[in-house]
Amino acid sequence: MGRDNTELTENGKKTRDLIFQTAVRILKEEGYDKVTVRRICKESNTSNGSFYHFFKNKDELMAYYYTRSADDFLAGQEETMKNADLYHQMLICYRWYIRYTADFGLDFCINFFNSNNRAIDPMYMYNAFYEISKKCLHEKAGEIREGYEADQIAKELCILAKGIIFDWSSSRGSYDIEEVAERMFSIYLNGVIRRADE
Repeated sequence: MGRDNTELTENGKKTRDLIFQTAVRILKEEGYDKVTVRRICKESNTSNGSFYHFFKNKDELMAYYYTRSADDFLAGQEETMKNADLYHQMLICYRWYIRYTADFGLDFCINFFNSNNRAIDPMYMYNAFYEISKKCLHEKAGEIREGYEADQIAKELCILAKGIIFDWSSSRGSYDIEEVAERMFSIYLNGVIRRADE
């Protein structure tokens, strides 16, 4: 995130999570446009100063969703990831990312994944899934095909995920995003990672 929240007090964590949970409730009940800083602060009974202590703006607040989802992902998939080859680690990671995003709803995806939102740029703001994939790619660099590099692949996976989500959003969810993502990630990963069975 844009803020260093590593040294938060327990009260600070509670306030940050209350702000986030309030925003998620408004989003799911009424849509993205109804999520405003003023309304979040009013309904969570927190001040504007508290909001801006934790988040630069609404988009950064929504990006926090991915930081939390990454924690859930690591907690639930740690053993599976540890025992998988690099190809399957990347599939597991981005399968989760796509499903988690789609579960937040079409309205969120339409509004969040747009060119004006710098929170989706991993070069600008911390992106948990980008960092998870980059770490795995560096740890298993021996499985990467000649001519490719870990950082390049991590960035391209991020681009692919955002592109799929953007297209699904712009087509108003007219296809099964998980099925399409699985196929496209498989094609890309086969091109850049050596499989154990080759």
